[in-house]
Amino acid sequence: MHSKILIIEDNEDIQSLLFDVLSDNYLVYKALDGINGVSEFKKVQPDLIILDLMLPQINGESVLKIIRHQSKVPIIVLTAIQNKDKTVAMLNDGANDYLTKPFDIAELQARISVQLRNNQTDNNHLLSFDNIFLSNQTHEVTANNKSLVLSKKEFNLLQILLAHPHQVYEKSQLFQMIWHEEYFDSSDNTLNVHISNLRHKLANATGNNYIVSIWGIGIRFV
Repeated sequence: MHSKILIIEDNEDIQSLLFDVLSDNYLVYKALDGINGVSEFKKVQPDLIILDLMLPQINGESVLKIIRHQSKVPIIVLTAIQNKDKTVAMLNDGANDYLTKPFDIAELQARISVQLRNNQTDNNHLLSFDNIFLSNQTHEVTANNKSLVLSKKEFNLLQILLAHPHQVYEKSQLFQMIWHEEYFDSSDNTLNVHISNLRHKLANATGNNYIVSIWGIGIRFV
């Protein structure tokens, strides 16, 4: 299955060139301004984005922040601006790589391959739901781009819930999966404290309640 690449570039000559070159190996989508770029991103859910900074409607820096707030999709920035401070700010805002115009097509293709390969490796270790991301490899958790500090049991609880969102888990089932011990009535309080702490931390970061209690059964992630 071909990877999907979204080109957000207002220069039609550059956009056409990139489309023609990349279409041999990828499914390529296009947008000529920032607003349509964000809209196309939401519709297509691309595997990689090529983003120009000097865009009409909303500029590339704003597009970068909007998309990064919702996704960890690799973003390669194309810029005519040769300013180190701008470059540092752009990378800090979440760009994965950048090329200065005029750029070499072969170099861009190589950088695309690297980013897609790295992202595929990361995804093998990544669980996500909405704007919550959990790395099984680094044990890092972010929500709304905010890093969460979780205890080991809270991390394990979130890991289970993210692996199968919407699935209802009985409390006895969760306790045995996390603590690897037999479940007793007294175990309920221990589990409830960890559920409450995790729910509170996620709500503080996102403003949403993702962990819902199902009366008389257990909990699920929604």
